[in-house]
Amino acid sequence: MHGARLALQGRAKYFSCMRDPGLNSAVRAYEAGKRALRLHRPDVALRFLREAVADCPASCPGELSERLYWLAVALLRLDRPELALKSLASAQKLRPRGIARRAYVRRVNDYGMPRRSRPELDDFYAFYSIHASRYLATRPGARFASMDEKDMATRLIAESWKTLSASGRLVGRSAGEKLAFFRAWPVSFPPMLLSGAVHGGTDASVVRVNFRRGIVVDPDDRCPCGSGLTYRCCCGRLASPRGLSCE
Repeated sequence: MHGARLALQGRAKYFSCMRDPGLNSAVRAYEAGKRALRLHRPDVALRFLREAVADCPASCPGELSERLYWLAVALLRLDRPELALKSLASAQKLRPRGIARRAYVRRVNDYGMPRRSRPELDDFYAFYSIHASRYLATRPGARFASMDEKDMATRLIAESWKTLSASGRLVGRSAGEKLAFFRAWPVSFPPMLLSGAVHGGTDASVVRVNFRRGIVVDPDDRCPCGSGLTYRCCCGRLASPRGLSCE
């Protein structure tokens, strides 16, 4: 009974906040988003927090970082870790010593992707991301045309991964060294998959450069953005498999 009364009081304060004429729309959205999280309504919080982030001026980096952090909390509660990590990545760049940095470091792996339950899975998903992205670079619109095509490509990448993993070449290697192996390791896609492909540059042709210093950026170098993290964990993060398009 007491819990129900507290919930009703929380909802009353929530709607009272929304009617307060003394608060501007961005602040009202931010407070409403956090209150919705306390009421265990991350779906409602997501809508308000997105509005709060969109309306926050870039001249207030600390405030924007805080709002991005709470947006990430809502996304995590909705089981959307990839989008949450993107939000945390932006938040920690704005405030490197804040709570967003600690949350980001805790949840990101050595490849800048959501941390998995085992290091072996972190390695596999990094390998998959590189080769799936490379394959999609040859497809019209950088998309899989069907789930059958995606399943076939995934199976070929997984088979190639098993060969690399069983070779023992990754044992004792750093994350940066593993990335070099992943990019150099071949995955052969049959002509029937590549038919209709748009031939052009792939991940292998991309050179990452710090133009200010005039040097090539190694994955283990500090990120040129100034975050203090390694490039592979910051601006050089790999795309999450969930973000790869289908249809």
